[in-house]
Amino acid sequence: MATYAISDIHGCYSMFLKMLDKIHFNETTDTLYIIGDIMDRGSEVAPLVRWVWQHESKHVIMLKGNHEDMFASYPDPIYYERYYREFTAREIIHLLEWIPKLPLYKEVTINDIDYILVHAGITEKILKCKKDPDDYCIWARQEFYLGDGIPGKTIVFGHTPMMSQMIDEEIIVHIWKPKEKNIIGIDTGAVFAKRFGGKLSCLRLEDQKEFYVHG
Repeated sequence: MATYAISDIHGCYSMFLKMLDKIHFNETTDTLYIIGDIMDRGSEVAPLVRWVWQHESKHVIMLKGNHEDMFASYPDPIYYERYYREFTAREIIHLLEWIPKLPLYKEVTINDIDYILVHAGITEKILKCKKDPDDYCIWARQEFYLGDGIPGKTIVFGHTPMMSQMIDEEIIVHIWKPKEKNIIGIDTGAVFAKRFGGKLSCLRLEDQKEFYVHG
């Protein structure tokens, strides 16, 4: 039994399948949290979304990202022309009903570590009131990852590609585990693999082992 977190797949369905093979994911015993942004940018959005729909269960949990929210908030057929070609009308309707129901974050305790899984970030206030009127959970950037986090919680997040940040005086693509902060950034720019050397990354929560798939 293992628990994995993955984020910002952005239509990189082939890379995602390679990752599932790499981690030997067993959807009857393991758990996979997909923490937002399976849509937009990449060329294989439709098969990726269909995979998530077919496998959603207590072992495959999808969280809302800003790119899912953008489509549900403004599903313009001109702006999203490709989606209206690649998805059926029934699937478009399902998308618009499914996205608003996606959770913003999940809490899980593994090996005495209290994790919060969220797309972009979260505050103690949001955690206490269980509401996010400002869309912080799907849009936060520096105000979250340069902040102090939440005492006693380890927050796993995506949204901001770690390849675009100068982290710990390095400019390399890897999962970010900053010193003296209980936050872990797991977006390593999968959709930018060919242009900027991005990777699809996955984190196993039991031991925080990192897995990477190159484009």
